[in-house]
Amino acid sequence: MEHADIERLVDIISWGKTLVRDSSVRLILRNPTPEEKARAALIYTQALITATSIGVMTEAETLASLIEFDQWSEKKEQEIEGIKTDINTIRRGLLDFLFQRDRLEKARSLLRSAEKALTERLTARQELVRTSAESQALLEQQRYLIGLVAETEDGQPYWSSREVFGEETDTDFVQRLCQVFFETSIPTATIRKVARSGIWRAKWGAAKQLGHLFDNEMPEWSQAQCDLVHWSIAYDNVYEAHERPSEDVVEDDDLLDSWFLRQHEKIEARTNKAAGESQLKGKGSKKGGRDEQFVMADEQGAKKIYDMNDPMARAKIRARQKVLNEQGAVKEQHMPDSQREMKEQLAEMQRKHVKSISSR
Repeated sequence: MEHADIERLVDIISWGKTLVRDSSVRLILRNPTPEEKARAALIYTQALITATSIGVMTEAETLASLIEFDQWSEKKEQEIEGIKTDINTIRRGLLDFLFQRDRLEKARSLLRSAEKALTERLTARQELVRTSAESQALLEQQRYLIGLVAETEDGQPYWSSREVFGEETDTDFVQRLCQVFFETSIPTATIRKVARSGIWRAKWGAAKQLGHLFDNEMPEWSQAQCDLVHWSIAYDNVYEAHERPSEDVVEDDDLLDSWFLRQHEKIEARTNKAAGESQLKGKGSKKGGRDEQFVMADEQGAKKIYDMNDPMARAKIRARQKVLNEQGAVKEQHMPDSQREMKEQLAEMQRKHVKSISSR
């Protein structure tokens, strides 16, 4: 994207409205006010209640019915979750190949394939539930908002009242407006490129000092404006990070996403460590000099506690579990780590004894 392209896009996003050219019609779609959004939310709720009351199935019920009649399957649902996990795993690993370009590009290609597969499956599922009560309610909400936000180029309402909008016979035209306004967006990659560009960073920095950013106020920001601010804050955090990544990583969305994931893991690890230390302090002194703390937990809680341990502690837990699975009940002193600790203590005692004798 060239300098001039970014500048034009910044101007369009800053304006915060959508210009529509449909055949001979030219109109503007402004962003709804907070009150209009609230009223639209009530329209959605009422439409959902009405649809379910006359027997229209919810999205969950529709999906269950599709599975029952073999038009969808639990396996496909599991595939979706599995692909999401694969995407996260691949993305996290990209940073390992920062200095191995061939492997990086192969991993990047694999990531794109996984993302495409996920999009295809989610799109297929969404097509199947378009008749659900939620889909019908959402359509009512969108139509209501389009009737309010459509304006002529001189700023006058395109439909003068709700009654006039209700008499609109060109339903295809209304549907096209809904698609433009609610389903068309600036790609995230483009927004990110703008957010880290020098043109935008200068305007962003000045706005933080002066308190004014876009032509419209925050409650009426467009989705593109919200996205641009989100990524501007994200890049602020990157540039100000203690372990700031190199410029090559910052400029590469995939590599930076990998960095984000790893930073999140570090924060989680520090939080878990702090929580563990707090638990230890709250429970009093350690017994027998061993750095262990036992707490009651259900299955889900036990997994969280297990994850709070460092890798060596988790390895010890796995070794103990293996012995228990093989032998059943085992005394503490016969556990592998206990045996190892006793051997180390005995060896230390022998070293001290030998040192004592040699010093005489």
